[in-house]
Amino acid sequence: MKTYCKPKTTDIENWEFNLPAVTKCLKKKLSRNDFQRTLCKTGAITRQEIAQDRLSGDMHHVREAEKALSIMLTDRIIARELKIKPIRQFERVDGLTNKLRELCQESPEQQIYEYIAVKALKPLFKAKLFKTQYGSIPKRGGVAGKRKIERLLRRKFKGQVAVVKGDVTKAYPSVTVSLVIMMLRRDIGKNRTLLWFVGEVMKNYPDGHLCIGGYLPAWLFNYVMSYVLRYLYNQAQIRRGKRQRLVYAIVCYADDFAIYGDISKLKKAMKKATVWASTELGLNIKKAWQFYHIQDFDAEKENHKERSKGSKKRTEGVDMMGYVVRKRYTIIRGRVFRRIRRQTIRAWNDLKAMGYVPWWRACRIMAYKGWVVHSDGRKFAEKYDFYSLLKKCTKSASRHGKEIAREKRILLTEAACG
Repeated sequence: MKTYCKPKTTDIENWEFNLPAVTKCLKKKLSRNDFQRTLCKTGAITRQEIAQDRLSGDMHHVREAEKALSIMLTDRIIARELKIKPIRQFERVDGLTNKLRELCQESPEQQIYEYIAVKALKPLFKAKLFKTQYGSIPKRGGVAGKRKIERLLRRKFKGQVAVVKGDVTKAYPSVTVSLVIMMLRRDIGKNRTLLWFVGEVMKNYPDGHLCIGGYLPAWLFNYVMSYVLRYLYNQAQIRRGKRQRLVYAIVCYADDFAIYGDISKLKKAMKKATVWASTELGLNIKKAWQFYHIQDFDAEKENHKERSKGSKKRTEGVDMMGYVVRKRYTIIRGRVFRRIRRQTIRAWNDLKAMGYVPWWRACRIMAYKGWVVHSDGRKFAEKYDFYSLLKKCTKSASRHGKEIAREKRILLTEAACG
């Protein structure tokens, strides 16, 4: 069996190999006090020098400190003693779904170790993860996933097609550390140092499962999920001596996935995958699957004519990643659209009452820009003059950002001088 991340090419006991991961982790976190304290522990830099580097833009002292930090953490790996603080776990309500989620706050050392682990495991992730997995992967995301669904419905499956959507119950809590170690032992077994290191990092996870909010858990969950997708892809039936695939295409976004093909074949594949994922990986795929019967372009045209006459009926579309994708157009998911519409109306009311949009509401409007831009929301944009409002919100948020930047610069100057 082929293995990845072999010791010759993946040497986490070499500080030069770990340095890019340390630099990447610290890149946008130098303003945080806990990361500054971690850098100062090396003795290669002081708070004053950090402030001076951030003011001047010449990160010479910071680069030296990152090098010293990489050497210090690598020495801990060699000594087999990572010295990681316990993870703080807390609950937070999801704003969109109102679900209560258990999030985790990790120490700076834990986060840096996770960046090192992800860098070391990159060859494995590159080999195992599918291109159709879009959740928590750089240069992919909801927009890229939506475009993939559009290409499938409008180019690959030009006629009618069935879609079955499933998701994993309690996705991260259901993936145990022991399961991940078992899978890694098979795929990177020759690199015992890396296997020990990843195991030690994950020993700190509460209750022995992947924690929500971590950098490494996001990659590891996609890694585990890739085996479910691979099992679905491999499902086939023999008819008259010919092998026929049950699933023609898959799109996955974190724990949500949609399979495309004929409805009878998709049901067989989902039944088998549900049993296999439960017995082999401990993942619980919800039995309440969502079925979409996507019509062809002619049916979409007929529906368009009916809607132009006043009908409110729509053809079925794939509801995924916050969008509802159909053959001819893409709209925003209902509950997301309602939030955008409410905030837009409130922003215009603020503008009429006060003459400006408060920065906090302006930031919300700017956060919703992508939904409107990447969907067929022309009528909404015209009715509520969304793009004019967006310009005013941009100015408001920019003005607030400049004020914050000015205050930070004053504090940095005081820290650099004192």
